[in-house]
Amino acid sequence: MADPKLFKKLVSFGKGHQVEAVYEDSLSSGSSIGTVISFHGSPGSHNDFKYIRENLETLGIRYIGLNYPGFSNTKSYPGQSFENDERQMYTDALLKEIDISGKIIYIGHSRGCENALQTAVENNAHGLVLCNPIGLRPHRGISPPQRLRNIERFYDTLPKFLADPFIFQLYKFVGFRPQNPEECISAFRTMNRVMLAGQLPFIEKLNELKTKVLFLYAGKDHLMEPEIMFEVLEKYKDLVDLKFDEEPEIEQVLESFEEHKGASVYIKKDNHFQNKFRADLISKTINSMLSPVVFVPQKNKL
Repeated sequence: MADPKLFKKLVSFGKGHQVEAVYEDSLSSGSSIGTVISFHGSPGSHNDFKYIRENLETLGIRYIGLNYPGFSNTKSYPGQSFENDERQMYTDALLKEIDISGKIIYIGHSRGCENALQTAVENNAHGLVLCNPIGLRPHRGISPPQRLRNIERFYDTLPKFLADPFIFQLYKFVGFRPQNPEECISAFRTMNRVMLAGQLPFIEKLNELKTKVLFLYAGKDHLMEPEIMFEVLEKYKDLVDLKFDEEPEIEQVLESFEEHKGASVYIKKDNHFQNKFRADLISKTINSMLSPVVFVPQKNKL
């Protein structure tokens, strides 16, 4: 696998905030085919999409992986609120600095789907891919919300030499592989401030756009109940509903884009990390989004 190509840009945003943003760019000279921009979860990084990035490089598609402040690669900054509005301002400022042209597809995983959705809508994106997104109400990973807020307050009362091992072990217990305690507490504060129902206006606006959509979710997601996904999917319009027990029929997924906005794809045996295990499906769908086939109706032979 090719090594990630990391770059740095000094970005200013919000109320006087300034941070050196670290991001991955597989093809900084640009691509005539299109660009994919990723939004990682909490915890997470650009590396969460490494298998997708490798496939896209082979196809000649540019990949840009953002890293949010406080998540190891891009450092946190004084006064960071971890609120979604501030997170979005950072996103907008960084993407403005990178200055990307041509067709753009935004891809989010888990918590990153909120910002992928908002960015796609505000920029009238060519495409949007949501992997294991969060719903419009608290899921098992952040329930009950009061307990998570209490844990955050408990962390803040402890001396750092006790607080950091506590939060680090907590995230490892949940099934993540955090790099350090700073990433863990940043993830925790970010999850305590998700939009949830605040996504609805963006979903409604997305329905009005021509943006192509792939909504990918799993039956064995230890953080997200399928019924929460079923609920939020009711808000998305013109997506072909596809369900598979094990291996998805990729051609069937691609065909759904011929006459519809896209597809929602449920894979019963999958877990929360479809961004890694379904890289082939995601990459081929992205390639299809960027390289539409012109279908010529067959003439009646009679």
